[in-house]
Amino acid sequence: MRALYLNPFSQEVSGPDESLRTLLRSLIPRGLEAHVAIPAHGPQVRRYQELGARVHTIPLAPLRRDLSLEAAIYPARLLRAARAVAGLAAEIRADLIHTNMEILLEGALAAKWLGCPHVMHYRGNTLDRPKLAFDALVTAWSWGADTIYCISNATAEVFRRRRQAGKVQVLYNPIDVAAFRDAPRSEAMRARLGAGPRDALVGTVARVHPRKDLDTFVRAAAQVAATDRNVHFVVIGTAEAEVEHAYRRSLDQLVRNLGLEARVTFAGALREIPSVMRALDVFVLTSRHEGFGRVVAEAMAAGRPVVVTDEGALPELVQGGVAGRLAPPADPAGFAAQISTLLGDAGLATDLGVRAAVASRQFDTEVIAGRVWSHYQELVASRPGLTRTAGPTFRGR
Repeated sequence: MRALYLNPFSQEVSGPDESLRTLLRSLIPRGLEAHVAIPAHGPQVRRYQELGARVHTIPLAPLRRDLSLEAAIYPARLLRAARAVAGLAAEIRADLIHTNMEILLEGALAAKWLGCPHVMHYRGNTLDRPKLAFDALVTAWSWGADTIYCISNATAEVFRRRRQAGKVQVLYNPIDVAAFRDAPRSEAMRARLGAGPRDALVGTVARVHPRKDLDTFVRAAAQVAATDRNVHFVVIGTAEAEVEHAYRRSLDQLVRNLGLEARVTFAGALREIPSVMRALDVFVLTSRHEGFGRVVAEAMAAGRPVVVTDEGALPELVQGGVAGRLAPPADPAGFAAQISTLLGDAGLATDLGVRAAVASRQFDTEVIAGRVWSHYQELVASRPGLTRTAGPTFRGR
């Protein structure tokens, strides 16, 4: 079976890429011939190729939220991209097209032209505003897909609220549970993250973006640090876009204003995430409106006690507080109280970590990949007369 995956970007840190690569790591050995289309060469190319996927560069047309000239000419860009996708799908004789993120609509158009199945992955957050725009988008997504994979029940509500859930399946992002469970706890990694020999280490893994609300993490750190001298805080993640660089500068200033220069480390992007998670004593995610929260699932698989925002899909992941602690959004005092409780009660922290590890089994790659592989086969079998002759195509990848 051949599948063409459409990805809107190829940047250093990308949750959609991480989830797709984890899925392909299990699907390719089952017999899938995977092709990944991206708009430009980037750091993800080699990572896909190492799995055995073939990477193609073609024009794609991600949706934009602004009113720029580029947004104004979006229909023309979309048509050009759809022709490119159809041409590539016909050339490789794809059995189905899988759009890896909802901001690409060209996969739906190409699949309609070719008569092949189309799977759309909704990886967005749970904030479906402005309402009229999302009403229109949900209608378009539903029209263009045979199956819509939503990464949580919380994101599936975007479709359910609009009575457009007939094609929706909830499919959690896959996690290599064994890799996180079995990673060793490394003192060298703890030192690399800034922890001293006697320090507890509290960390978060996130893009340095305003939606991740790292202000709340830093302010909570200040409150914990005021009463506990032996705790260090670390942010693992990087800034790539200009809005992210500006946000990083504001966080650096906040750290200085709070006198936390010796207590907070910005470690940048790291690839050894299983080792990172095992090095932490408490994992925290202060993000707003998360559609899933992959790093939370990874921390749970590593058996770490977690504290997360009581908003979006995060309460779903920690089973409403059974497998993790919840704090109100944008509430440094609430996060600080939960962190301090766990640092002060080793038995509670251990018990919560055990429950988190058990709950993480629902995210296991083999479970998720098995569902996807079976569904792919059903979709392809439903189109026995599939023809792969595209309409007008864009050449020049």
